[in-house]
Amino acid sequence: MKVYEKYKSALAKHGYTVDVDGCVWDERGNQAAIEDRFGNAFCSDPNVTDICKAAQVIMDKPKPKPKPKKKIDEEG
Repeated sequence: MKVYEKYKSALAKHGYTVDVDGCVWDERGNQAAIEDRFGNAFCSDPNVTDICKAAQVIMDKPKPKPKPKKKIDEEG
């Protein structure tokens, strides 16, 4: 999986697009971030970094544990 693919929906909300090569483009068609063939990510737009950090915080948020079910005592 490419680096910016997991943030694709968060970036799309702010007007950025992620192509199949892992490049991020802004609304004007300027390249905002890129991933090379070795998996290294380079970002020239600080907004992309902030959006990805905020999305990662939401993804890392712990999920609530389900409540244990009450046992029904059978007395009879």
